[in-house]
Amino acid sequence: MLNINRLQLLREVANRKTIAATADAFFMTPSAVSQQLSVLEREAGVPLLKKAGRGVELTSAGNLLVKNSEEIFAAIERAEAQLIDTSKGLSGNVKISAFPTSQRALVVPAVVTLQKNHPNLHLHIQDLEPEYSLPMLGAGDLDVAVYYEWNVLPTIPAKGIETYTLVTENVYLGMPATHPLAKVKRSIGISELSDENWIVGRESTSMLQFVSAATAQAGFSPRASFQSMDFDVILTAVEAGLGIALVPPLAFMETTSHKQKVVYKSLAELHLHRTAKVAVRKGSEFNPLIKEVLRTFQAQASSVQYRLDLLHTSLKENFLYTR
Repeated sequence: MLNINRLQLLREVANRKTIAATADAFFMTPSAVSQQLSVLEREAGVPLLKKAGRGVELTSAGNLLVKNSEEIFAAIERAEAQLIDTSKGLSGNVKISAFPTSQRALVVPAVVTLQKNHPNLHLHIQDLEPEYSLPMLGAGDLDVAVYYEWNVLPTIPAKGIETYTLVTENVYLGMPATHPLAKVKRSIGISELSDENWIVGRESTSMLQFVSAATAQAGFSPRASFQSMDFDVILTAVEAGLGIALVPPLAFMETTSHKQKVVYKSLAELHLHRTAKVAVRKGSEFNPLIKEVLRTFQAQASSVQYRLDLLHTSLKENFLYTR
């Protein structure tokens, strides 16, 4: 019979691509992971892994086993959910991650509501980008992950997780109020911005890939003068005249920083948006604790979406928005 713990190791190798990364996730040594996977191969009776460069990849049999095991892990999550005793109200621990710009408008108000309604529900929240949060969710290091996707980039694979859309926000051009285009009474074509300095995310992140994909549609690559994953830092740099940036409204609608010094303009040539989603492991959505967290996040998201829609209408009518 196949061992469930070894199956979990195999699933993580499929996600993380290396034995070393899998070992780090499970606080094991690489040799211990390799040994356990060798035992799993003997149990399965077929090779499950093969070398690929400096890493490893799954064989066709390994991929088939991981695919079928997702149903097993989902069943375990459902079984654990059914064991929770809710007769005295919700109590227990839930580990949550969220990307930073979702915290002000979405996550923090939802957490306040959860703690008010369920004082015995203990929440641990941390800032994480999707590149980190989704692998941690799959490994069991998190219970709930709020993450984002950009419409001009491929959808993030969702192996073994259930996802729910929270809000969709249009992305706008942020520029210094002193910029020559700031007061123009029209939307800005991204092709007009090929000679600008751009403030973008770090290398190998979707924040940088998003800007590159957007500018590629206008036939140029962004000249990146400043890189940061913190939109408050990005907007501070925009305010200082160091460049322009593509900015989703969750980054500025809940703060008075940069007021009247950064102008947000709609784009004329292409529609850019970011979708905030919440993810849980398959089967865990039946857990009463997780279910309540999801319900509360979705209720708060409805309010946030209404405000995002109002902001979009304002930009369409006035061609600019200042804070």
